[in-house]
Amino acid sequence: MHLEPFAAEHVPEAAALLERWYGRAGKGLPRLGAGDGESLVARRLAAAGPAAVAARSGRGTLTGYLAAAPVDLAGDERAALYGHPRSAAVGLGGHALEDGREAEVLRELYAAVAERLVGQGRYVHYVQLPADDAVAMSWFRIGFGLEQVRGLMPVKARGRQPRGVEGLTIRRAGPGDLPQVGRMAVEVAREHQQAATFQPQPPEALRALHTHYSAALADPRSAAFVAVRRGEEVGMVLLTPAGPGPATPPHCADLAEAYVEPSARGEGISRVLLATALAWAYDTGYRSVTAAWRSTSRTGAGHWPAVGFKPVAYRLSRVLQRPD
Repeated sequence: MHLEPFAAEHVPEAAALLERWYGRAGKGLPRLGAGDGESLVARRLAAAGPAAVAARSGRGTLTGYLAAAPVDLAGDERAALYGHPRSAAVGLGGHALEDGREAEVLRELYAAVAERLVGQGRYVHYVQLPADDAVAMSWFRIGFGLEQVRGLMPVKARGRQPRGVEGLTIRRAGPGDLPQVGRMAVEVAREHQQAATFQPQPPEALRALHTHYSAALADPRSAAFVAVRRGEEVGMVLLTPAGPGPATPPHCADLAEAYVEPSARGEGISRVLLATALAWAYDTGYRSVTAAWRSTSRTGAGHWPAVGFKPVAYRLSRVLQRPD
């Protein structure tokens, strides 16, 4: 095996390798259309800079590539609640491996890329990949762990609705509900501080989250619904347009936030909220919804698959110890 810098001339070969692997491991991911593979690989390469390596076999064929982009987050960004402020990430399309040689090729590629990342002072590494346990195992063998799962669910016309909850009403939230929506979004984030996630939550990011959704509450493409019982807001769900990407089909909404007060859980409130939001999504033209949850979350990791979200992508992470 020969390693070399991953460059523009590798993109067509890399895209062909990605499309074969992506098609095999897709499991519900949107199919890559003509030219999509090359466009995606080229974007990952441009973002990665020098932390991009390709591998060739003795026969001269491309057996894999790996491109890791630097990630720098401001302290008040929402993303800082769920990721290290100075890290590196291999996005979907940022790597592909020859079938049957995944472990061998990945070990060499990551060793070369990781050396460059550590040289930049980046000790936290993330990788996104289709929800393919066989390929994920190659990453597990070099020290990565499953951190986050992204699921996808079709949005259908109204079918059988969940049974109502006594005394519960659901109302559409507007800009005037920002304090309630912001408060519950902060509670969602704070729950990730608990066992077994133990995710640090920067105070400035929590403060900013109180008003983060002001634009969404005024956007007709987004919708928040608040559950009220006996005059108290006991839960909410918020859908926003999903950003484009290889894990996002057209006409897709993102389940940006979902929360039920701990004292009201187990009564079906979440299912009623979600059914209300999905009915609105279908009428608005969305045909699928995506959601992400932490693999160690005591609530989300069991709940979201149970209500119909099928895993389509994983985020893995590795945290290296800084030298003293």
